[in-house]
Parts: sequence; structure tokens; C-alpha cells
Amino acid sequence: MMKTSASLHPAGRMRRLLLSAAATLALGSVLAPAAQAQSVAAVKASGVLKAGVQVAQVPWGFTDGQGKLTGFEVEFVRMVARDLGVQPQIVPVTPANRTAALLTGQVDMLAAVMGIFPDRQKVVLFSRPYAVNENVVIAKAGPQMKGWEDLKGMRIGVPRGTPQDKALTDAKVPDAKLMRFDDDASTVQALVSGQVDAIGAAVTQVGNLAQVAGAGKYESRLVLSRVYDGVAVRPGEREWVDYLNDLISRKLADGELPALYKQWIGKDLPADMPDTGEGDAPLPVIVTR
Repeated sequence: MMKTSASLHPAGRMRRLLLSAAATLALGSVLAPAAQAQSVAAVKASGVLKAGVQVAQVPWGFTDGQGKLTGFEVEFVRMVARDLGVQPQIVPVTPANRTAALLTGQVDMLAAVMGIFPDRQKVVLFSRPYAVNENVVIAKAGPQMKGWEDLKGMRIGVPRGTPQDKALTDAKVPDAKLMRFDDDASTVQALVSGQVDAIGAAVTQVGNLAQVAGAGKYESRLVLSRVYDGVAVRPGEREWVDYLNDLISRKLADGELPALYKQWIGKDLPADMPDTGEGDAPLPVIVTR
């Protein structure tokens, strides 16, 4: 059976407990009748769009060589803010704290590499997808893996609470040791330093590793799933998600969103993107079972 390691200092464990408690309390409040709901008019009246974004994950959000915060999702948030006629405020979040940041009202929306999964649909309301992402196993360059058996006995790092964490936890790879980290940067560093043999990550982390360790040293060796990413808002914010759905539809139709995705992710958006983030339509395509 797969062994797990929290790989956390006691203070880190306490942080997780506090975040979990905050999320639980917040969920109780947002599920109360719609007094807590955000509206498009309220965002416009505030003059600011507060968006939770992962800012340490190339190419989704990062600080470039000139000290400018940029990346696909940073620029997507700026696109939304321009459409609303407000100023964007980028609030840094991680996979471990992003949902709590939304549910406690610290941000108006999440554009934070947020894959649309059934368990997440129970907690937040998703817009239609605006991006796709592959979750993969990355390791030193070598032959493509065929399945879970190729991970037997390996130390595998994952960012805590991510689709990769769930997929590899559910896989129960024999004799593998699953090690969880607080964010993507820590997970990548664990691979480079030799703390782990492989990591579960978004495929875009291959480019990040190339910058750190040199081109061609690490590769995507096993595709876990292909995931649609949507904007997450609080439950009950139907008007807000309807606005976002309309904006994404317009930006897909006029080519601005596909061009932005191509610029930063280096691939074309699928032509048949789902038109909803609800129900089964946008759910992941599982590749490795």
C-alpha cells in the first residue's frame, strides 16, 4: 500500500487545522440565504476586482525578470477587470488556502489553476472553463511510463489538496511513498534536490523545471488526467457566474482568450470547450486508471 508523509513542521500542521476550520465556518455562512452573495454591481461599485491567483506557478502566475507580476491567469484576471471597468487586485493563494480565501470573503473569485471536480462543485460555483490543464507525473528523462506499476517503490511529491494528490492517493501504488508539500514551488524543489524521485504536477511544470535544472533533464512521464479549469465563486452567486460565463464566451468567440492561452501555455485551446462548469460536462478525462 502507498505510504504517506505529511512532511510538515508542527506549525504547518496547525496552519492546516486553522485553514480547515476557517473553510468549515465559511461554508456554513455562504450556504445561508443569499445575503452573502457577491453581485456584479457590487464589484463595479467597489472599483476593485479581488482575485485569488497562484503567483508562484509558471506560466500561470509569476514575477518576471523585470519584477512584473504576469502569467496566463494574471492576465486573464486583468482581462476580466477591464471588462468590468475596475482595477484588478491580485491576491496570492496556494492550493492549500485558496478555497478558504474565497469562502471567507478575502477574494471575489479564484483564477488559480482550479480544476473542475465533483467534490469542488459541492463547495464552490464554477464558471464555464477558460483553460485546460494536464496533470502528469514528472521525473528524470526516460521512457514513457505505462501505468501505476511503473511508480512502484518511488518517493512521489505532490502539492497538498491538488488533483495530482487525489489521483496518486487513490492509486495506492505498492511500496510508494507519497510526500505532500504546501505548494508547487516546494514540490518542484523537492524533485530537483533529490528529496523525491518524481512529482505529480501540471504539465506546465516541465518548463519551470527546465529553467531551474536545464532543458531535457525532466519530462512528463505519465499523464494522469486532462482537466478543465474554471473561475470559482461562492455558492449562490448565480449572477456573478452568469456574467463570467458570458465574458468567457465573448472572449473565446473574438479570439482574445485563445490567443492569451497560446501565448502563455504554448498550446491551442480545444475547439469544443464546454459551455458550463456545472454538472458532468466539464469533468476531467481520466487517462491513467
